[in-house]
Amino acid sequence: MKVSVCMATYNGAKYIGQQLESILCQSRQPDEVILCDDGSADETVHIIQKFIGDNGLQDTWKLFQNEQNRGYPGNFYYAMGLCSGEVVFLADQDDLWHREKIGHMCQVFAEHPEISVLCCKLSLIDGEGADIHSIMAPTRETNKKGQGSLRRIGIEDVFYKYEWPGMVMAYRHKWYRRRQQDSSGIPHDFRICAKAAEEGTFYQMDEILACHRRHDSNAGGEEHRLNRLLQRERKLKEVWDYLQILQAFAQEDVLQTKAGKTALQRKTDSMQGRYEALRSGHLGQVLGNAGRHWRETRIKTLVCDVFIVLKRGGR
Repeated sequence: MKVSVCMATYNGAKYIGQQLESILCQSRQPDEVILCDDGSADETVHIIQKFIGDNGLQDTWKLFQNEQNRGYPGNFYYAMGLCSGEVVFLADQDDLWHREKIGHMCQVFAEHPEISVLCCKLSLIDGEGADIHSIMAPTRETNKKGQGSLRRIGIEDVFYKYEWPGMVMAYRHKWYRRRQQDSSGIPHDFRICAKAAEEGTFYQMDEILACHRRHDSNAGGEEHRLNRLLQRERKLKEVWDYLQILQAFAQEDVLQTKAGKTALQRKTDSMQGRYEALRSGHLGQVLGNAGRHWRETRIKTLVCDVFIVLKRGGR
């Protein structure tokens, strides 16, 4: 199968060289790499151009530069539309891929035609490349041999705990083209996961094949440091932003099944209640909302919210 790698870039000069190298070193090389820069003001474009030239990749690696800033995730939607591979791998500019990522995931696609979207698992590293062990870290592999098992991810799972960023994801381009509908209000990876999960064609491999880097300039605003996770204003913004995404799902009528619409509504109600509880600063309201929406509430999330309201001033 023809394989595309799709990367949207913006001011990623600090780490992008390492990510490009990890893609170049894949045991199963991609047939094309599509990179779209969204008007970087640093050396990102120069680094990409030099990397392509130094490694003689002009025939298969293509860099596009947007005339106007498309924003995130608009730049990704645009880049995805330029891909021609049967399977498309999404890549962020600051992560690292294990050498067998493309090869192992393509093998699963070949053996399981029922899969439309496939994700591997990930580990976390910080800006210096050191491992991160956080209470909010994603689920680690459970198969002691490191690979082999697959888990189908349902729509309830996607809204309960979203832990599938684009950098662990690959999808069948034919499936995506039939459902393509760009959205400025819904991150590209979240939309893809939700649609495939609703249709029962979203699966996760029990194998860690990438390192997700968390640093101060992450586009998604991820955080792992407790002192920042427990900041009230930061958490309120995070919850509010998530609510806007959920509302975009409803406004754009992304989910079509009763199960999908129900899962979306439950999560929206839960997050609205969580936002109001955090704003109130009352422990009883936080606990009450968690009790009413226990199916949508993670224990780790509740513990964080309790600590936030117990802190003096929540700051």
